[in-house]
Amino acid sequence: MRTLTKLGIGMLAVILLLACVWMYHTHNMYEDTYRSEYRYAATVRTDFVLHNATFYVPLPISEDGSKIGEEILCENASKPEGWDCDLVETEHGTMLKIHTEEIIPDLRAPPPVPLPREECGPDALSCPAQTHVSEQVSVRVQADHGINTKYPAGNEPMLTPKYNLTRSVYRMPHPEDRTPPACYEYESAFYANYTASADAEVSIRIEFTGENIWWVYGWSGNKYRDYVGVTLTGAQDGWCAASGNLVAGEGRY
Repeated sequence: MRTLTKLGIGMLAVILLLACVWMYHTHNMYEDTYRSEYRYAATVRTDFVLHNATFYVPLPISEDGSKIGEEILCENASKPEGWDCDLVETEHGTMLKIHTEEIIPDLRAPPPVPLPREECGPDALSCPAQTHVSEQVSVRVQADHGINTKYPAGNEPMLTPKYNLTRSVYRMPHPEDRTPPACYEYESAFYANYTASADAEVSIRIEFTGENIWWVYGWSGNKYRDYVGVTLTGAQDGWCAASGNLVAGEGRY
């Protein structure tokens, strides 16, 4: 009986030791691979030539200003040739100014496959295949701290301007999420000034993400996503309303 008891205690001690070694090992892997970063992209998409184009688009702003904006001013961003970027103070706060003499679709590119009818809206008979061009300013900034992806409001940079922020429903929770992310809708503003065909369709989309990632026998992480966009038709000269979405607390914690 005593032999069985000693054997059981010994096995338990071995199991506890192995568990401690495993926890220590995985913790070191977590600490060694953990990193946090912010990603920003401002994309302009058009199906016709735009001339003398100027845009004021939302920037991620915090109490310390805009690190993304500073990186863009320091020429640390990826941007198309001929695009000039600056920060401007507007009636809606600090925004990113983008100016270029023209944006030209690649007419030599093969046209995309038309969208299925059900993706074009209930009243559409067909979706014409057209040639588009997407040009983008993008930048990544490494954070020197763990990003508060669950509660970014008041703690992390978010796209500005942001008006009438209201809670919405997250309809497609990821199967790995323990709790559904918190989702919000809001209103924002863009400034656009360019000459173009009356049929020109121009979409402007801003995406900003704050993310923590790590590797423990596979990559994992959590993030918050802030994105806002607008679609315009024809030449523009002035401010236009836009709609945005904020998704906080997405991923594993």
